[in-house]
Amino acid sequence: MMDINALKIQLMQKIIACNDDVLLKQIGELLQGVEVKEPEKDYEVESHKNLLSKEQLEELDRRLEAYKSGTEKAIPWEEAKREIEKKYGF
Repeated sequence: MMDINALKIQLMQKIIACNDDVLLKQIGELLQGVEVKEPEKDYEVESHKNLLSKEQLEELDRRLEAYKSGTEKAIPWEEAKREIEKKYGF
C-alpha cells in the first residue's frame, strides 16, 4: 500500500500533467470542501529532516563556497577513489 505522502505527490504530478480542463474543473469541485492551510514562514517538511548535523551542513556549505570562489579545487571521483583505496588498502 502506498503511503499518504507518496499518493499526494503522485496525484499532484498527474494534475500538473493534465490538460483536460473539464477533468481539472471536476477535480476542483471534488476538492472544494477541503480546507487548505498556508504554511507558516518557518514551515518545514518533517519527513525530510536532514540526517546531517548542523556542523556537518555548515562544513558542506563552507566547502561549496570555497569551491565556487576557487580557493579549493575538486578532484574527479576516480582519482578520489584511487586515493581512498591506496590509503586504506582496498
